[in-house]
Amino acid sequence: MSSRSGPARTRLRLTIILFTLAVVLSVAPAQAAATWTKVASPNRGTVASALQDVVMVPGTSTAWAVGYYYDSNLAANRTMTQRFNGTSWSIVSSVNASATGYSQLNRVDATSTSNVWAIGSLVERYNGTNWVAMSSPAGVAPRGLDVVSPSEVWVAGYSGSAATIAQWKNGTWTTRYTQASTGRHLTVFEAIAVDGSGKVWAVGWDRDYDAPGRPVSSLVVHYNGTSWTREATPNPANRNTLMDVVALANGEVFAVGVAQDTSGGGITPRSLMLRRQGTWSSLTVPKGEAGSQDQLLSVAAVSSTSVWSVGYYSSPSSGLYEPLLVHWTANGGAGTLAV
Repeated sequence: MSSRSGPARTRLRLTIILFTLAVVLSVAPAQAAATWTKVASPNRGTVASALQDVVMVPGTSTAWAVGYYYDSNLAANRTMTQRFNGTSWSIVSSVNASATGYSQLNRVDATSTSNVWAIGSLVERYNGTNWVAMSSPAGVAPRGLDVVSPSEVWVAGYSGSAATIAQWKNGTWTTRYTQASTGRHLTVFEAIAVDGSGKVWAVGWDRDYDAPGRPVSSLVVHYNGTSWTREATPNPANRNTLMDVVALANGEVFAVGVAQDTSGGGITPRSLMLRRQGTWSSLTVPKGEAGSQDQLLSVAAVSSTSVWSVGYYSSPSSGLYEPLLVHWTANGGAGTLAV
C-alpha cells in the first residue's frame, strides 16, 4: 500500500516520533499542562537519518529510539540506535543484518536497561553493554513487538501472505498463531500488545483483491489465555488499516490507524480509532483542522483514563503535512477525544 512506504512517510514518521518523545518525557500521569520542546538528537551520515520508534525504559530516565541512516559508501540504509540518559541523546553502535547490505530497525521495546529489543531487517537485543544479534522467528517478517520479560518476547507480522504471531520463550521462537489469507489474498499484523494477565492482542489488516474496490478490512486477533479468535471490528471506509494497539489495565483496548474512503474515485484518509469494551466500536476522531486528511500511526496509554495517539494530517492552510496529536480522557463510559 502506497501510504506505508516512501520518503514522505519516512519524514512523517520521524516527526511523529519527536512528538511521541515529547509526550513520554513531558506529560505527567495527572492531567497536567504539557510544554512541548524540540530535543536535539545526533545524526549519522549526511543523506538521511530517521528514527522509527521510541521506548521509555520502565522506572528509569533512559529511553531508546531506533531507525536507520543512509551510508553513502555502501549505498544502503544501516541500523541506528540512540539512547537518552536523562539529559541528552547519543548514538550507540548497533548490529546490521549483513556487512554491506540494507538494514533498518522499525520497532523497539524494553523491560529494563539490560533487556532492550529492536526488530526490523533483523532482531537484536541490548544486554546492558552492547547490541547483539538474536535469532529471528523462522519465515516471519516481524512488524510488531512486545517485550514481556527477559525470557519472553512476542512479535507479529506476516509469513508469505498470512498474518503471523510468534513468541520467544527461554531462547526459542515458536509460531503461536497464523491468520490464513484464504479468500483475502493478503493478511498482515502491524502491532501486538500483551496485557498484565497474559492476554494478547494483535492488529493489522487484510485485503481482498477480487472484490470490487479491493477492500481492506481492519484485523484484530485476541488470545484469551486459552484460544485465539479473530474479533469483529468496524470498517467505516473501503480501506481500513490498524497500525498500533494498546491494552489498558482495566481491560479496555484501543487500536489506531487509517480509514481510506475511495468512493469519490480518489483516496481520502481519515483517522481510525477503535475501542474495545467487550465489543469493538469506532470513535470519532477530531480533525487536525477543517478539511484536512488525517491518519494515526501510534497509540500509548498513560493510564486507563488517559490515552494518547499520534499521526499526521495534510493541512489545507499550510499545504504541508503536520503532526497530529490526539488525547482520549475517560468521561463516564464514553470518554472524550481532543486534538
